Amino acid sequence: MQPATINPNLTTPQTFSYKDILVKKLARAVACSVVSQIVILLVYITVANINILSPVEWTSSILNTFTHLSTWIFVIIFSLIIFAQCLICAKDYVLMTSYCSTRFQQICRIFSVHNFILLLLHVVTGGAFVWQILSVIESSNQSLTIKCDENRSCLVEDVFFLIIGGFWTGFYFFTKVYISTKQLVFPVIQQRKFLQFRSNISVLFKQSVATAVWPTFYFAVFYYLWGNELESRFMAFVNLDRASRESSILIYVYLWWFSTLYCFSNNLMRFFFHLFLTEPVQFPIVKENIYILTLQEAINMDNLPIIQNLACLDLFLLSQWSPMRRQLLFTLSQPGGHPHNWNSLTESVLKLFTDYTNLLKKSTEHPTQEKPKKQTETIFPFLVQSPQTDPRLKFRNLRNLSMSGEFLDVVNVTHNGSSNTVKSFKENIDESVQKVVSFVKILFGINFLFGELPQVNIQKCLGNGQLIIWSSQGISELTAVSLVEDKYGIVQKDLPVIISTLVQLKQNLDKLNKVPSLSRKVAALDDFNYRMKNAITAAVKHSLFKICLNFGEYFGDVPLSKDVLHYLQINFMLKTTN
Repeated sequence: MQPATINPNLTTPQTFSYKDILVKKLARAVACSVVSQIVILLVYITVANINILSPVEWTSSILNTFTHLSTWIFVIIFSLIIFAQCLICAKDYVLMTSYCSTRFQQICRIFSVHNFILLLLHVVTGGAFVWQILSVIESSNQSLTIKCDENRSCLVEDVFFLIIGGFWTGFYFFTKVYISTKQLVFPVIQQRKFLQFRSNISVLFKQSVATAVWPTFYFAVFYYLWGNELESRFMAFVNLDRASRESSILIYVYLWWFSTLYCFSNNLMRFFFHLFLTEPVQFPIVKENIYILTLQEAINMDNLPIIQNLACLDLFLLSQWSPMRRQLLFTLSQPGGHPHNWNSLTESVLKLFTDYTNLLKKSTEHPTQEKPKKQTETIFPFLVQSPQTDPRLKFRNLRNLSMSGEFLDVVNVTHNGSSNTVKSFKENIDESVQKVVSFVKILFGINFLFGELPQVNIQKCLGNGQLIIWSSQGISELTAVSLVEDKYGIVQKDLPVIISTLVQLKQNLDKLNKVPSLSRKVAALDDFNYRMKNAITAAVKHSLFKICLNFGEYFGDVPLSKDVLHYLQINFMLKTTN
């Protein structure tokens, strides 16, 4: 079934640059995030003022709240905060994900200026969200202070409790939810945006209800232990008195409900980023001017992973659903008669495969142990006579012309043995120094902070695995359909290098099965790395199957190496005819 968002008859996609793509997608995501916050507030106002027994009064109360100037002042201020938060969050979804090789780099990334600004915005948004909701609803908890008498003001404990709870919820959401999950996940089946929104809205709300339980519980415990001291310090700072009223258990329900709404609004913001940034884009294949970003160029943009992912997705969809766009790849340039479009595409895809294979080799190889050097001193006793047993050595300082060259060689070997002994003594000292240095590093935690973390490259490989899944299936599908659609036979010239590169990639992917953390016994079934390893391996295997199924009977005429043919015969039951 064809995805709803793809038009197979569109042969001339819109021309644009990568900046146009990002600005357009991010603008839509930010606009929807701001509008969703306003909608949540308006829905809450409608529900909070509900009065079934008196519909006229209910409607009048809603209209008064909507038309009040203070309501829109709070809405504008809160929208500006959300707008700033969205702009800064967009950087994490667009730029390349950095993989820290040491714990020190991880600490530096966590405590970066970017994360500090985001943390501050989350905290401010949490408190402002609660304050805005309380301010637009006519109730006893509308203001933080009340008049105790004509000369003094008192602090409303319930409002203070809810606003501080909002600050805490923003802090908790950033540290527990936002930092851990920032990678874009493309949907398996591309659907219209409205269908995705309708199918995910209830799931997001249920997740928000569950997520809001823990910050509410932690803050309730904290406020029970240190709430009085916190109130006293705040009242002393702003010169307020304590109001004589007691809080009920219902205040904790309010805090949980406000935390749910806050988590839901932030989950919606993250959902809109995923919704618009993962929307497929059709890249032009023919470069008409220097400002056009073609499909072949976008595949090489590893500095902007979102563009690279969209390009590989477009390659996969093009190979499946766009016969008219495929013809642009199977055509020759005029004049000249060269397949520039296909050559640039295969060059980009094969470079992607080669870089990924090299990274896999680096990730799975183990440092080879150096073979122990032979101790040349052990053979000297059989070659050199002792000075005490050889009488000729008694007068070795005198010149003796009768001494043979053979004995001179023995004397030279003796001196070499002495130098080797000094060299061996120096090596022992260096080894002892290295052991002391290693012990000091372990003792003071230097290795723990600055030592290279294991399997960082493997995590990087698996994190970029979606590129390989789409590009391998796309290039194999194009190769398979070339038997029917490629009337010039331009794909056949690159068939050997495509097959060899895929075989080499598959062989290195098989080495991941030997990694202990990726084995079925150690990794959980829902572990991202474990599932991605299986997905990449299955995609590359499916690609080779696709090519073998269509070109198997012609492999006798394809110039492949014996190792590649042997691998295909064993793993893919390929039968070739000489």
